[in-house]
Amino acid sequence: MARRVVILGAGYAGVRSALTLESESSRDEAEIILVNKHNYHHFMAQLHESAAGVTGNKDMRISLGEIFDETRVKQIKDVVLRILPKDNRVILGDGTIDYDYLIVGLGSEPEYFNIPGLEQHSLTLRSLNSAKLIRAHIENNFATFKSNPLRRELLTIVVGGAGFTGIELTGEMADWVPKLAKEYDIQEKMVSVINIEAAATILKGYDRKLIDNAYEILRNKGIRIITGTAIEGVTENEVRLSNGEIIKTRNFIWTGGIRANRLIAQSGFTTAARGRAKVNRYLQSVDYPNVYLVGDNAFIVNQATGEVMGPTAQVAIQSGRLAALNILADIRGEGLKECNPRELGRVVSLGRKAAVGKVGREYRTTGRVAGLLKEAIQWKYLFSLGGFRLVAKKLLK
Repeated sequence: MARRVVILGAGYAGVRSALTLESESSRDEAEIILVNKHNYHHFMAQLHESAAGVTGNKDMRISLGEIFDETRVKQIKDVVLRILPKDNRVILGDGTIDYDYLIVGLGSEPEYFNIPGLEQHSLTLRSLNSAKLIRAHIENNFATFKSNPLRRELLTIVVGGAGFTGIELTGEMADWVPKLAKEYDIQEKMVSVINIEAAATILKGYDRKLIDNAYEILRNKGIRIITGTAIEGVTENEVRLSNGEIIKTRNFIWTGGIRANRLIAQSGFTTAARGRAKVNRYLQSVDYPNVYLVGDNAFIVNQATGEVMGPTAQVAIQSGRLAALNILADIRGEGLKECNPRELGRVVSLGRKAAVGKVGREYRTTGRVAGLLKEAIQWKYLFSLGGFRLVAKKLLK
């Protein structure tokens, strides 16, 4: 009799889990059910482009129907309200569902670090809708400036956090400024783009040469970069910094930290840093061996190096695949495989015509090469989701 495998979330990890289970198992082994609140998967790593008006929401998502066309993966569009691991049950907005095995890939949410006013007065980049909101908010403030020409804070765009997401978003915002200024008949020199980071450097953890290249490109775009300075408070009109400076702005976007979906802790899983569930070397919950946690929901340690893995798309995809394979191994009575994810290389977009990255060795790209590189990464990811069939569909649209 087939075992029921329920997957929560259609992010990078969830989609990879479902596709792996479908391709590697028979109908007699696994019934595969994917639960997601939307009927699409979105390119989380490219949301900064949507926020800056580079691409529309249609280009940032793929319908789950396309991904799982001609597969036996059953899709349920619903909201997960609670996980009851003691009962092998998930509470949804419109009913319940029982499982034999569970894969939890519910993604992350912003971490505000108890900074006064931060949650109430900041925009965040976590979904297609939030990207659309950022774009509309900034455009509205630029339009408002025409009737309030003394309010320079309407033209000041501040990004909190200089990690991967923050730097990519900052670069896109700087490239968006000329278009905004022209559209709303504003002098470009009146617009400010600022990035604030509490750590001593942007892109903490990257190679020094790569960081230096990124600094050079961003500064050439006119971006002001503030490092080694924490944000101590945010109001509707200003950001207060630990060095005493106050920045007047009506456009503050927070990208300075994420935590696991709060349902993880609320459902009784033992958690580690930022609410990520503790898992063993096979990605099983330390509390419930038939529950696997993946991507941003798991505190994953590379068993070969001892390194705590960051919440990246590459780690999510690798963990999603391994969780699926280990479930199948358990069904078949075979040994489980250890989780040893690795970074295969990353590229940081710094706007529409520049990027820095490391794939095997350090390099810097500019001009059209950067755009081509980003497109190549997207097509490679499409192949990892659905192979040639899905890529062909996207090309033919």
